[in-house]
Amino acid sequence: MDNAVVQKDLAFPIVEFQRRLKAVRQEMAKRRLDLLVVSTPENIYYLSGYHTVGYYSSQFLLIPRNGDPIHITRGIEETNVKVLSWIDRSTSYMDHESPVELLATTIQSMGCANSTIGVEKISWFLSILDYERLKQLLHGAIFEDGSHTVESARVVKSNLELECIRQAARIADAGMEAGIGQIRAGANENDVAAEIQRVVTRMGSEYPGLPIFVASGVRTSHAHATWSGRQILKGDPVLLEISGCVRRYSAALMRLAVVKPASRELERMEEVSRKALENMIEAIRPGRPLEEVWNVWSRTVTEGGYEGRFKRTGYSIGINFPPDWGEGYMLSFKRGETRTLRPNMTFHIPSLVKVFGFADAGTSETVLVTETGCEILTNCKRQLFVC
Repeated sequence: MDNAVVQKDLAFPIVEFQRRLKAVRQEMAKRRLDLLVVSTPENIYYLSGYHTVGYYSSQFLLIPRNGDPIHITRGIEETNVKVLSWIDRSTSYMDHESPVELLATTIQSMGCANSTIGVEKISWFLSILDYERLKQLLHGAIFEDGSHTVESARVVKSNLELECIRQAARIADAGMEAGIGQIRAGANENDVAAEIQRVVTRMGSEYPGLPIFVASGVRTSHAHATWSGRQILKGDPVLLEISGCVRRYSAALMRLAVVKPASRELERMEEVSRKALENMIEAIRPGRPLEEVWNVWSRTVTEGGYEGRFKRTGYSIGINFPPDWGEGYMLSFKRGETRTLRPNMTFHIPSLVKVFGFADAGTSETVLVTETGCEILTNCKRQLFVC
């Protein structure tokens, strides 16, 4: 394989990856980290372009303050590194070998065995067991929490990233139109989901970080309900939430439909949901704390007669792998969030009005924070769809 001719398939120009690496190294310097061990798949992709559905196996990207980064992957994945990553240095382990021992050996070979090493403690992909073992193997090193070192750069998108999100938004729009077109009395939730999947896939969407959400009747009040084979009946609400995904960047969209006749309560719930979303969008501008914007949504829902305090409403969106299409752990609109909005941040804002045991009514948009306010990236008519 070492002598094979490799045709690179990079998601972005190398200068874009170099810009990202420089920003992360600046953050490392602020934190006084000599080496950063990256284990979050989205962060590895952000810095290198490498990705795989096989991230359930240990993989790391080692970022020294100076010098070349190094990939560590399962042996079978090294072909993906060679094709998808702009970083040439890599090593791999066989399935009978210990990934953590290779990680420790590689750090030693980099001259960092006695350095200050940052690890992503919030990562789902570095177990407590592996972390404790790494500390045993590198007992001369100082370990610090390197969480959010990469995310500090990721949260603000470049123009190249925004182009991917805009394409994903167009796909989400088309998928939503297709799904709504399938809704009628007697239709099956599975058929609605299948048509959405067909359309978004044909338009170029990759696999999303979350499944298509299709729920009808009382199931709309069940959080994150997916298609279940249920037959849609007259008077049923149908809640759809979908995303498009381009180069691993997502844009998401939610709409509510109802099979005639529509009850006045459903109409009212959708109206409150839509008004709260629109008020929130109007409140978005650079420099404003996210909690202030969330308060606008919460107040609108509460004054509309529903519970407006129970959840965050909106989260950063961009790079995604299952099990999530959002970046909410990085930044969300919620109570107590004092960080402020910055231009080129992107968010998915699902505005939900919930009545458990009856229905949920929701509408959402994917938006971009601009220099003066907010641009809506998705473009699907914002209304209750009566089918």
